[in-house]
Amino acid sequence: MKKFFSYFMISLCLLGTSVVTSCSSDDDDSEESLPELKFQSDAAIYQLYGNMEDISYIELTTAGNYIIEYVSMAPNSPVSLKNFECGTFKKGSEDNTYELEGKNTILEIQPIGGEYKITLGDKTYTAMKVGSTAPLANGTPMQQICRSWKVKKVYANIESSVLKNPVSESASNSKDLLKKLGENYELPYFVELDYISFSNTYKFQDRLSYVGRVDNSIRRGVWQYTNAIVFDESGEKIDVTFEGTTMKLKHTTVDGSTTIEWGYDLTPAPLSVR
Repeated sequence: MKKFFSYFMISLCLLGTSVVTSCSSDDDDSEESLPELKFQSDAAIYQLYGNMEDISYIELTTAGNYIIEYVSMAPNSPVSLKNFECGTFKKGSEDNTYELEGKNTILEIQPIGGEYKITLGDKTYTAMKVGSTAPLANGTPMQQICRSWKVKKVYANIESSVLKNPVSESASNSKDLLKKLGENYELPYFVELDYISFSNTYKFQDRLSYVGRVDNSIRRGVWQYTNAIVFDESGEKIDVTFEGTTMKLKHTTVDGSTTIEWGYDLTPAPLSVR
């Protein structure tokens, strides 16, 4: 299995039930726009304690996904898929309740003093809320990014004076793209990605939470946005633009006479781990 970040010095969890996503053309996307986020005020990460053999974290995202992490993990570390559950949620009929559609059960979150009482099905836990949330103004890049995304295209372009012909390859996923490129070509700071969910929840210092999947690897990490996306502490800026409902990520490296560009087209979709 390849590393989630092939060349990141530090690494990148989201999951859920299987979903089937129809991919429209870029022309179709350009006629659409991303909807407003419904769950900005619900987004939070709850750390459960006193039950180390069971659930470690429960996260609700602005995109309407829930993440249940059964084994505590350090940031940027890979964990087996079996340690996570994920799906979509919607508001329940009672205050502070959520219907977890993938689990067909109710999650209830009740504040008690400075802590929270978490009821999940027939089990009850004590938790604290981790961090705070960043406000997201409608139509801003941050508001558009904070969703769950599925890769529909990945590409690489390499131009160099030592190459007879420029290299240009594309595929529907990162694994197939790297296979097409073979061992002769490397993509600096390439982010191997199948699904990713960006949250507006502060996880560490002033950085926000994201969870992602590639192949059978799940990782939790942090991100920042300052006119570009920066994953973890890499320092490498990845440009982000939008065409309708398509988010485009692009990274360009220039080394002497060699220019290497790689990028992704992503579409909003509930994330999946299986």
